[in-house]
Amino acid sequence: MDENNRKIVKNSAYLYIRMMVTMVLGFVVTRIVLEKLGASDYGVYNVVGGFVSLFTVLNSILQGGTRRFLALRIGEGDCSKLKDTFSTAFVIHLGIAIIVFILLETIGLYFVNHKLNIDQERLSAANWVFQCSIVSVVMAITQTPFTAAVTAHEHFNIYAFMSIFDIVGRIIMLLLLTFIPGDKLIIYALIQMLIGLIVMVVYRWYCFMHFQECAFSLRIDKSSFREMIQFSGWSTIGHLSAVLNGQGMSILINLFFNTIMNAARGLASTVIFTINQLVSSFVIAAEPQLVKLYGAGEKEKFHRLIFNVSKYTLFLLAVFITPVLLEIDFVLALWLTEVPDYTSSFIRISLIVSFISYSNKFVDQGVVAIGRVKELNLFVAPLYLLTLPLAYFFLKMGFGPITVYWVSAVPLIIAMGLNLYIIHKYYDFPAIRYIVVVFLKNLMLIFLATIIPWLVQQQMQVGWLRFLVVCSLSVMCTLTILYSIGLDNETRAIVRRQMKKINPLKL
Repeated sequence: MDENNRKIVKNSAYLYIRMMVTMVLGFVVTRIVLEKLGASDYGVYNVVGGFVSLFTVLNSILQGGTRRFLALRIGEGDCSKLKDTFSTAFVIHLGIAIIVFILLETIGLYFVNHKLNIDQERLSAANWVFQCSIVSVVMAITQTPFTAAVTAHEHFNIYAFMSIFDIVGRIIMLLLLTFIPGDKLIIYALIQMLIGLIVMVVYRWYCFMHFQECAFSLRIDKSSFREMIQFSGWSTIGHLSAVLNGQGMSILINLFFNTIMNAARGLASTVIFTINQLVSSFVIAAEPQLVKLYGAGEKEKFHRLIFNVSKYTLFLLAVFITPVLLEIDFVLALWLTEVPDYTSSFIRISLIVSFISYSNKFVDQGVVAIGRVKELNLFVAPLYLLTLPLAYFFLKMGFGPITVYWVSAVPLIIAMGLNLYIIHKYYDFPAIRYIVVVFLKNLMLIFLATIIPWLVQQQMQVGWLRFLVVCSLSVMCTLTILYSIGLDNETRAIVRRQMKKINPLKL
């Protein structure tokens, strides 16, 4: 195993520790929040918080660019250029934070108070949530260069630790909700803001102590500024349209239905986010290596890394998709004291959308790494923007809230095709082989792995026995089919060698 692969494995290990802890604790947090706030207030928090996140699109754009340029500068070994890049990134994000603050306190405040579907008696609490969310968002925006520095230097141990600290702190504070007098929704919003402040302070202290480029400076390097803006410029439309597609759909659900439906969407998002965390560690850990391989001109290794990371993230996702698709109703009943309508349906559809998204995720990182985002966003951005009026049309015609999920999936499918075309055109990537070996093969894997568990499920009564049997069968079928048709001959040989070390019996 070469040094790069060892780094990816080590960083993935840190991220998986982070993921396992945050996954378990994340479900605990959601249950406590829903229990303490109730479905309606939980929905208020989600719709208001979602609306605020609409205004963070510029930050999302530059976040990936910041990581990319810091990783490139580290690879180049030019300390002076690295310092210039970081200070420029910080000034840019500070400017974004100021713009977002002004927009939220004017346009945003009006929209929350006059357009969102919120009960009048909860409007005051919603405004508290709104103001706390503004403070949290401003902190998060100015925090971006520091987080990017940690990941660019591949210090994933501190990244994992801070994520765990974040969620443990939230649990401790949430448990105090029972003893703190006052409006629970307001107190929850203040808790979220306070934990965000603590995380920000610790992150920045660590960066100041370990990375010399993070020394405070408001200096702008014109060449770095021009590079970052040019790189991010074409991403602006794409990211804006993606955010509008996601959070705009939440607002549409609120306008056509109620905050209870937003609570269902929020719970579904929590489950899907947690599952995505289970499979995203390879992507996060491998991203700096992808940029460095491109910078070094290692085309074959670049291609192989995209294939391997995409393939194994989808393999891992497949292990979770089948049992969740079949037994999510039972899990929700165990997890929550009150399950809003449509929650399980939202989760099932979101799983399908996640599969499409992760089929494209590392290919998209490849397009970013080679600096070819212009072509992609020229085509994809209009599609994202068109989905909102299309979803509005269907909802106006009387279709149910599930419609917004199906409409949202369309741009993802087209984006994957465009990403493959672009990276093939500019970097000789074998796009057709990727579709067959990665996407179609994994899609068939999930379909085949679901058949036997579904047939067994239909013959059993709801309960623990069915849950355990169906989940066990789902995992066994997925792993068996994965080994049989998912792995190539070389990888199967490696698996057999490893198994022989555990079991001396000949495989």
